[in-house]
Amino acid sequence: MNMATKLKKKRREGRHTNASIVASGLTSYQLTRSKNELTQERNGIHASIVKRAFAVHHITSNMNELTQERSRTHASIVIRTSANHQLASNMNELTQERSRTHASIVKNDLQAHQLASDMNELIQVRSRIHPSIVKSAL
Repeated sequence: MNMATKLKKKRREGRHTNASIVASGLTSYQLTRSKNELTQERNGIHASIVKRAFAVHHITSNMNELTQERSRTHASIVIRTSANHQLASNMNELTQERSRTHASIVKNDLQAHQLASDMNELIQVRSRIHPSIVKSAL
């Protein structure tokens, strides 16, 4: 091999080496670019998952609030119903007490009437006895 051939061969090897280094650099650049793209895509997916989780949390929070509000409303209705029931119970009790009082008054009036009736009857009996005694004395 002569010197010119050796130089040509070296140049070809050098070009091949340079091309290999450039290709390797391009491959590395492409890999880095692909990696960045995948990282951005992963970040986008992560952000989407976080947004979705936040939305679910917000919906759950609203549902809990509505459930608590419904419970408070239900408790208010129960309290109101209980108060109405207590009022009705008190009214019934007062009505029964009034009825007992009225019955007692009527009973007392009937006793007074019975007493007056008995007294009238006794007076009438006495009145009949008195003329009888006068007749027998004569």
